Amino acid sequence: MLFSNKKIPTPISIGLFLAFVGFYLYSKFTYHELWKDEWQAWLMARDMGWGELLGSLYYEGHPALWYVYLKVWSLFSSGGNDELLIQLAHAVLMVGVYALVGFRFRIPIWLKGLILLSYYPFFEYGIVSRGYAFVMLIGFVIVLLLPKVLSKKKVDSNRDLKILAVLFFLFCQTEVYAVMMAGALLFYIFLEKKGFQNFTSVFKEKTFSILLWSSVAGVIVFLISVFPRTSQDDLSRAYLSEPLSGATFFKSFQGMFTNTFWIGSIPDTNVFGVNSLGLLFSVLVLSGLIYFFRREKNIVFTFLFFTIGYFVFLITIYTGGVRQWGTFFIFFLMLLQLFFSKKNQSNGKLDYLQIVFLISIFLFQIRYTYMAMEKEIRHPFSNAKMTAEFIKKEVPEQAAIVAINKFEIAPVVGYANRNFYALPDGETFTYFKWVEKIYLPSQRELQLFADYKKVNRIIIITPKKLDPRRYPSALLWQSFDNYNMKNESYYLYTLAK
Repeated sequence: MLFSNKKIPTPISIGLFLAFVGFYLYSKFTYHELWKDEWQAWLMARDMGWGELLGSLYYEGHPALWYVYLKVWSLFSSGGNDELLIQLAHAVLMVGVYALVGFRFRIPIWLKGLILLSYYPFFEYGIVSRGYAFVMLIGFVIVLLLPKVLSKKKVDSNRDLKILAVLFFLFCQTEVYAVMMAGALLFYIFLEKKGFQNFTSVFKEKTFSILLWSSVAGVIVFLISVFPRTSQDDLSRAYLSEPLSGATFFKSFQGMFTNTFWIGSIPDTNVFGVNSLGLLFSVLVLSGLIYFFRREKNIVFTFLFFTIGYFVFLITIYTGGVRQWGTFFIFFLMLLQLFFSKKNQSNGKLDYLQIVFLISIFLFQIRYTYMAMEKEIRHPFSNAKMTAEFIKKEVPEQAAIVAINKFEIAPVVGYANRNFYALPDGETFTYFKWVEKIYLPSQRELQLFADYKKVNRIIIITPKKLDPRRYPSALLWQSFDNYNMKNESYYLYTLAK
């Protein structure tokens, strides 16, 4: 009975769901400070026009959907309420994600609870306000609709198929990893339609062809929006400089399995590198995933299809880190929904090894959620907010603040809601462009800028302490370098002209 899929009474399920959502919202709005990646998308959406925004996404490496969504929310910005709007815009999506898991996923109740408290759905993609929320929301809706569409023989006027086609297109506008997921799901449909036995007829069959062409259209728009249009030097800084190397191979393998599914069982691969225990655990996780899905051959082959494509991307283009590897976990959750949909139809039950393996994954996930939330409560996520609060309180509005390294200073700009300047152009800024090189002005340039602004001194904000040999007249005023989860520290200097 404990591992059955019997539904609990609706009032109880609603009460449990509301309690969870309340806990989630309290955690998010009470303890989380936004860091530069969260502010960057918002500042671009708020301060760029539509044309400039859509034409700048190749700097970001992320497609349009999250930015378009934030652009709509930015219409309600009054300057001082931006933090609330960012968090609220993201929370709306995440509550939708949690509702799908809680009320629509055809999985055991105990498993729903474990999923909701897992590190990636709750913290990495739930507390932190990024566009990965759309990957989950659209991906989960797709796997909920897909069994319905595949079970129908007549789809000439099928509303669900039309919705699914739109979702496949939008899915490709969330993340590059979602493009891979869309391809894997198309492969799953191909297998369900017995494509290897009826290769030609499957491509002519309406369900497959419509979803295929909607995905192709989605990929084309994705490539137009994010395909890099910059120098080889800039690309080498953003992507892998040594693809297909042995180090990249093992790092990717360990990262996408051990650091994703059994997260916290070994130190972060990105920081501490590859080790024999991590590689062993990765083999065990991969074997466990294949064993878990083994009785549903089409799901096993879909999982392997995605795994190979995902791994090739990691070793050739961008290895990523925990945040990116978590998309593999999201695809695993999508496959779980498909797996249990089939299992419910056949009244199948999980064996003990499957249960033990599932529980092992979610125990690591929930432990890591606890560790992350404990840090979030005890320490700031970023020092940007406290820096901005000091500036608003202590720095007069007429004072000129010059930022060294726009990339790192952007979250302070977002929180402070006032003008910051950057040299050499001497213009105000909010967002940054990832491929821009950091400009380090001389002390004389800074003093000339003070003359230009007709002020006796300027305030310099920097993410690192200034070299006293280069800036002998700059006086350290305030440091914000206490421990924070994103290592975003700031230093304020004063410089007389």
